[in-house]
Amino acid sequence: MQRRDNPYTPGAGRKPPYLAGRDRDLEDFSSLVEILSGGGSDRSLVYYGLRGVGKTVLLLEFDVLASEAGWATTDVQEVGSQPDFRATFAQMASRLLREMSRRYRMKERVDRALGVVKAFSLVGPGGVQLKLDVAPTRGVADSGDPEQDLVDLLREIGEAARSAGSGALFLVDEMHNLDAACLAAVCMAFQTISREALPVALVGAGLPDLKVRLMRAKPYADRLFEYRELGSLRDPEARVALVKPAATLGVEFELEAAREVVRLAAGYPYFLQEYGRELWNAAERSPITLSDVREVHDLVREQLSRTFYGTRLAMASDAEQRYLAAMASLGAGPYSTAEVSRAWGATDQRRTSPHRDGLLQKGLVWSPRRGQIDFTVPLFAEYLRDQHPVAGFD
Repeated sequence: MQRRDNPYTPGAGRKPPYLAGRDRDLEDFSSLVEILSGGGSDRSLVYYGLRGVGKTVLLLEFDVLASEAGWATTDVQEVGSQPDFRATFAQMASRLLREMSRRYRMKERVDRALGVVKAFSLVGPGGVQLKLDVAPTRGVADSGDPEQDLVDLLREIGEAARSAGSGALFLVDEMHNLDAACLAAVCMAFQTISREALPVALVGAGLPDLKVRLMRAKPYADRLFEYRELGSLRDPEARVALVKPAATLGVEFELEAAREVVRLAAGYPYFLQEYGRELWNAAERSPITLSDVREVHDLVREQLSRTFYGTRLAMASDAEQRYLAAMASLGAGPYSTAEVSRAWGATDQRRTSPHRDGLLQKGLVWSPRRGQIDFTVPLFAEYLRDQHPVAGFD
């Protein structure tokens, strides 16, 4: 069991050696590609869930499946960092079209579409200067109305893809970062694309409130996309995710050891990978035992504290950290915002509203419904109760 052979891959968006528990998602995505490729119409996919459940990894797998089916893809793109969404979508569109041109030798048709991309990009504040050696197409995707312009842009991409007998896939990660106007434009564009049965699909992923954000942007969004919540793996799936990477290299787990890791990790894929890595490095021989699990438990906690929880806690101000600790002191979520304010020490809930809003903007908490708040990071409450009790902020 050499460290260089360690098969476990904890990390943001790092693909595990075996993708457990997502067979239905892979089948549904393949079906979507097949339907659109055949000239049919179907709903694009939106995934939402806590940090560490494998949303980005699933998008990466969809990227592979789409490419194998002959589709052009944007690769997995994290959005929301640009001040104007036109920059993000123009860059994704440019990437798609260039891939289409390479695959299908259709430079003239792609150049025409790139002219629309350039026109779309130049309307934004200050104009997004993409390195496109084409003239902007006037009168298409340059009205200044983000909804209509995105419709025009995606229609052009869809028509180019159809002429190639191919398809185009937008893979949008951290989609909750997009503001309401951008989400509304995305809804409008994909409603049109679906109605016209163009081979363009979206798979978006984001935090648990992504579905609500989309429906706030456009009331019909509940019928526009197929929504899927990604959560922790069930016990059998979690055990397979843990033991199979080692088994491929001839290393086994005792049943009780595997069960204990699944319990400690609560079935979350990222935590399973962290335990797997530390166990592989620490265990002296196969099979890996319950004693080995107990030996690495503190190492895993320390690693998670440093790289998963600690970095997120550092994003919050002192007052926001105290708000998080107040949430954790109440036990399991979701939490009443009024109760959190009292635990924080405020007699007036308005005093803590700025701290709650700041945490919402930073993606550390989300609101399941009006008057409620919860963590976006799994097992964060347990970490805070252990490391940062409310009393520590007095």
